[in-house]
Amino acid sequence: MLKITAPGLVIKEQSIGESDKLITVLTAKHGIVRAFSRGAKKAKSKKGAATSLLAYSDFTFSKAKDTFSVEEALVKEVFFELREDVSKMALAQYFCELAYEFCEEDFESEEILRLFLNSLWLLKSNKKTVPFIKAVTEMRLMSLSGYMPALVACDRCGQYETDTMFFSSESGKLFCESCKPPEFCRCINSSVVQAMRFVTLSDFNKIFSFTLTGDSLKAFCDLSEDYLLHKTQRKFKTLEFYRVIED
Repeated sequence: MLKITAPGLVIKEQSIGESDKLITVLTAKHGIVRAFSRGAKKAKSKKGAATSLLAYSDFTFSKAKDTFSVEEALVKEVFFELREDVSKMALAQYFCELAYEFCEEDFESEEILRLFLNSLWLLKSNKKTVPFIKAVTEMRLMSLSGYMPALVACDRCGQYETDTMFFSSESGKLFCESCKPPEFCRCINSSVVQAMRFVTLSDFNKIFSFTLTGDSLKAFCDLSEDYLLHKTQRKFKTLEFYRVIED
């Protein structure tokens, strides 16, 4: 019988019968792991909290044939505070849906797991605003998933920066004022350009360590979401719910 021991973040849970659950866990080395947790819904179950949505736990999985089961689960962090704020919880659920979309089974996902854990911790700690955390997470996730935008300079003439630049979510390319292509592009100022470069190209430990306010923050948030939606070509129910709350 195959056994896997790994810390992981529960990104999805589904009730099975009266006492069992099927959970989806994002792990660093094994990517997505789907496993049955027997008796997890029982009041006295030691695995209840550790297998709940958003729980970051140490897991021991066993595999028989093609099915994983949770043998042991020990809580490391449950991010309980997020449940006290509807906006934060909605964003956390959106992050879970993104993890499910971008990660696969048997695929190393250490950087993506680290990104989501840091994002949840920042939401919990109130050290950054909710829209800021959302935008940085989306943009870095795209870079980690093979969709890094081309932000070094204007894609046509190579100019590093002009007062106003244009970004195409369709192509993921940056253009200066003189080289703007005919297709729709978002007009952005130098602060937004620098923010995008910082998030995609900086060391992981620094990606949240800058500040944007006012119109620049809104432009960065709109652009990050728009770019992700263009590249995935799908709708996220959790994002739609988050938008309703924020509106």
